[in-house]
Amino acid sequence: MATLVVSLASAREEVVAQFQNEIEIHASPEAVFDELSDQRHEMRWSPKMRSVELLTGEPITVGSRLRARWAGTPGNDVVYTEYARPKRWAMRFTSWLMVAETAGNLAPTATGTRLLSTWNMRLRGPLRPLSGLVARGMCKEVAQSIRYAKAHVEQVVERSET
Repeated sequence: MATLVVSLASAREEVVAQFQNEIEIHASPEAVFDELSDQRHEMRWSPKMRSVELLTGEPITVGSRLRARWAGTPGNDVVYTEYARPKRWAMRFTSWLMVAETAGNLAPTATGTRLLSTWNMRLRGPLRPLSGLVARGMCKEVAQSIRYAKAHVEQVVERSET
């Protein structure tokens, strides 16, 4: 399930795109958190991820910084703003193109874990007038990415049980 809201903040006339994607993953919240909260793991399941590098020391926690790049995008500076295993993580992505704040919220269900991915995105530069169009595309991309993540986590759990 995906929802998209695009709003115009009148104070600065800044377009903010907000969207959410939700999916059920057949794995424990701990397993989902461990695979999906570490941005470096996205290389395992996302065909769009091109590079990611941890710039601060282990372990990942609030304030940890990374440099990440996906296909067709500039490099992003990433900072963890929340990191609460196994319930929630949040990050801020910054590039010359956009600023995005994302969060992964996990809740146990009868058959696994519900993942709710939320995004708040503000475009910068020449693409700013196209915020609504870009947001719709990003919402679809993130929904597809979450399906890849679900399949990956479920495969990891299945392999560990055998």
